[in-house]
Amino acid sequence: MTLRYAVCCLVAGSMFMVAARGAAQEKSEAESPPRDVRFNWDTSRSAVYVAVSYRDVVDESIRRKLSRGLPTTIVFTAAVYRAGATEPVSTTAQTCKITWHVWDEVYLIEMTRPGGTRSSAAITVDGVLRRCAEARQLIAGTRDEVPQGAALYMNAKVQVNPVSPEVLRKIKRWVSRPTGTSTAAPGDALFSTFTGLFLQRIGEAERELKFTTKTVVPIVPPPPKEKK
Repeated sequence: MTLRYAVCCLVAGSMFMVAARGAAQEKSEAESPPRDVRFNWDTSRSAVYVAVSYRDVVDESIRRKLSRGLPTTIVFTAAVYRAGATEPVSTTAQTCKITWHVWDEVYLIEMTRPGGTRSSAAITVDGVLRRCAEARQLIAGTRDEVPQGAALYMNAKVQVNPVSPEVLRKIKRWVSRPTGTSTAAPGDALFSTFTGLFLQRIGEAERELKFTTKTVVPIVPPPPKEKK
């Protein structure tokens, strides 16, 4: 066996293993049961909000990088559907840029979501995950997009350190609008961006997770009690 032949075999074998791992991950995600989710209405804002966890996107390798203070970005994008529908009614997104501040020994978190960007700090990796590997009270639709009482589900994608900067540019463009407190919905110029770009393969990432949530009816808070 020549050295050139051996090298070719080694490269081909490595490519096969990478492809096999990718296929296995996609198959595992496709076979995974719908994920728990919570939708709730904020009647004062005429909007529905979502809470969902995706901590499983952070594997041991990503956790070690966070522990060593390496910069990390986690991008969550999702399309919201009514039960039985094939076209989404709205879209939403959340990104977290995580950096280690050496002097203060804390993780600095820059979170971007509909409504703008805000900064916070966490002392531990678990603190980072509570903020960046979950979506909590993330706007998922407005009353114009989602009728109250309609059952909803979500198709979502999470990327850790996406190679393409396109995602972050698009999200920052979205939230910088004067109407940045709303979601991108049909008729919005950015709606096709979400459904056509964010929810399809846009390039490599260190880790990627796709999932569908359970179908649930958003919780409506009880009306305030009248004062006697």
